[in-house]
Amino acid sequence: MNPFFPFLLLLLLAASGYSFHHPIHGSSIRLITELSSTTEKSEATLNTDNKEDDEIIDLNEIISVQPSKKNQVISQLILDDLNSLDEFSACLSPKQEKEQVLSEGEEFDSRPDRIAKWKRLVKNVKRLSPFQKKTKKGKLVLMRCGHSVYHANGTFTGWLDPPLSERGLEQCKHAASLLVTEGFEPDVVYTSRLKRSIVTSWKVLEAMDSLFIPVVKTYRLNQRMYGSLQGLSKSETAAEVGVDVIQAWRNTLKAKPPRLLRDDPSHPCHDRRYADLDNDLIPSSESIFDCKERARPLWDYKIKKDIEEGKTVLVIAHRDSLRGIVSVANGVKDEDIGSVNFLTGVPAVYKFDDDMNPIEPEVDPALKQTHTSGVFLEKIEGVRRALETQNQTQYKIENAGQRSKRRLDNLQTTMANLRGLNGTDSGSMANGEAQNNGKKWTDDSDEFEDFDDQEETDDPVHANILPLSNDKKVDYNSKQEGPFVVLIRHGRTPHNNMGLFTGWEDPPLAEGGVEDAMNAGRLLKRHGFEFDVVYTSWLTRAIQTAYYCLSELDMFWIPMVKSWRLNERMYGDLTGKSKKMIANEYGEDQLVKWRRGHAIRPPPTSSYSLSYPGNDLRRAKHFKDLRISWRETINRSIESRKFSIHRRFPKTESLKDCMDRSIPFYTQRIKREAVDQGKRVLITSHENAIRGILMHLCDIPQEAMNKLHLPNGLPLVYNVRGRCITLLDDGSGADPMGQHDFGPAAKYLFRPCELDDQFFEEMEAKSREASAV
Repeated sequence: MNPFFPFLLLLLLAASGYSFHHPIHGSSIRLITELSSTTEKSEATLNTDNKEDDEIIDLNEIISVQPSKKNQVISQLILDDLNSLDEFSACLSPKQEKEQVLSEGEEFDSRPDRIAKWKRLVKNVKRLSPFQKKTKKGKLVLMRCGHSVYHANGTFTGWLDPPLSERGLEQCKHAASLLVTEGFEPDVVYTSRLKRSIVTSWKVLEAMDSLFIPVVKTYRLNQRMYGSLQGLSKSETAAEVGVDVIQAWRNTLKAKPPRLLRDDPSHPCHDRRYADLDNDLIPSSESIFDCKERARPLWDYKIKKDIEEGKTVLVIAHRDSLRGIVSVANGVKDEDIGSVNFLTGVPAVYKFDDDMNPIEPEVDPALKQTHTSGVFLEKIEGVRRALETQNQTQYKIENAGQRSKRRLDNLQTTMANLRGLNGTDSGSMANGEAQNNGKKWTDDSDEFEDFDDQEETDDPVHANILPLSNDKKVDYNSKQEGPFVVLIRHGRTPHNNMGLFTGWEDPPLAEGGVEDAMNAGRLLKRHGFEFDVVYTSWLTRAIQTAYYCLSELDMFWIPMVKSWRLNERMYGDLTGKSKKMIANEYGEDQLVKWRRGHAIRPPPTSSYSLSYPGNDLRRAKHFKDLRISWRETINRSIESRKFSIHRRFPKTESLKDCMDRSIPFYTQRIKREAVDQGKRVLITSHENAIRGILMHLCDIPQEAMNKLHLPNGLPLVYNVRGRCITLLDDGSGADPMGQHDFGPAAKYLFRPCELDDQFFEEMEAKSREASAV
């Protein structure tokens, strides 16, 4: 039998119009019959595509189509795709899909203050009641993440993780201004696990003054997996394999690029951020259809439910995953998905009726998204004209007239060569190490207490110090094993610098405060710290501290849980005032009582004061676990002439009140779902909330708590096994106890670590291993 007979038979069947269609995705056999039409359609497709698309480039302007190259490539496409049929990742039953979607992120629920099961049951019963008034459906806002640095050099990105470019950061601000101008206030944000989309959500919410909103990070919103194309130059790849082939991979619904081998170091199966996923869920290559199927369950089981509950859902993701969401939300036909596009920096809004059917808008056609009910918040053509000048030079290729001179027999080898030519790989997008590792912290004065007139001990306090490696050739310590808890007080704010009582007011970090947070991240990185989850408050300064710290660790993707129970102490009527102002108003003696008293509350703020938390309506609606204040409810219902529930927000707090919420949050939430499971925990919060946690962890006497000072941005490492606090050596040779003021209660904070039997057993095991070597 002629060895070429099967191949000739396949070509014959393809020429006759027959297509071999895998039950889950189309193979490249079908691609053969589509290639001829793809070439003619490519120019028209590009004219309707988003010109600023980081995955789209007019390849016909770079290299002319060579029909002979098509035949040379087809055989390898067939073999590659037939061999990769078992690599498709979405082979889950509907039940398995639902379980996987609902379980992702449940370990650390990123939504604030989870509702108890019995409350959820009552809520579901009320929903089924025939007398229950229908909830007005919420809105869906889809936004494409800002441009990454790979966009500037024309690189296929996919699941690679480059940071945003400066232009991408500007696009975030532009999107936030559009959302604020049009009056959109998201209740929850969904984004991918890739840095460029997470940073986009951070910067958009920061510009909207809405960082407290929960952000759900899921791999289902990752960009389409581009297989062996990832990290390659678009122009060089087109020159090697042909424009028509690249266009087919990009625009054909079920055509996939060649898969990325799993032993490739850049394959996502080697990335810690996907360690919670089964290996079968991590793709080696995806078509547009595959990406849609990956995103679909997220709509079915989470996003749709949120909209049905009346929430405004903001989804910040990537072109093809957004196409997947909108295709199931709006019933877009498969053949039309490729022409649905999203502009970076321009959100698209979708509305639904009571039956969750899309509502067709009556707007200017220039604002309408093709094939959907989506409405852009800015005219597409206007954005294109504004960006046209910049876009003209972004894909300019040297030697544009150069033609391909050779064709390698093996397409996989071609990709490997191109990867080397392009000079990009999975390691090239990590942030460079900052040059100012040696910078020191500058502590602000304590927000409430001072220690000038309090007793001090003559006995020196010796802290536990984790040293850096003595090996001069090694910049970082080896990875620290968990479980452990790292506590960081937020970086300095303008209020700290002016000596004002901040409390629940929400200033951002000052310039020095940003440096505090970044210094903390650099120091943790040098000591080999990695984390599994972050807990923080609802206040901007603590959330920013977490983000800047994670940026230095390159761990944006880990879950971030935000809770008001980690907020700073509520200072009541003292909020925003300095100590001198308070002494002049209330007298020095009264100030001393408020300063030193553990259970003495400052005067409460008024219900109509700007500093009263209940008047911040955007945050107030997210409180679910506070008791109802019937007095406030009656007063505000009469005032507004409609019944409105108002909760019992704190009007003032003593130090004891603050600890009564932060300590249970640690013991009942953080400890149970993270520490007891062996997780590595980062807590970025405020001085009084952290004081409460330290009081519990270190058995600090109650009367000493107001004598403990915590420097801004300094990592305090709690050793779970040794039940002790450790400081990190910054490499300067200076004693941390001389650099920072911890107050007279430092002797309670820094106690020797407890050594258990397991510790000595491990030491003996290591000694035996060393002897054997």
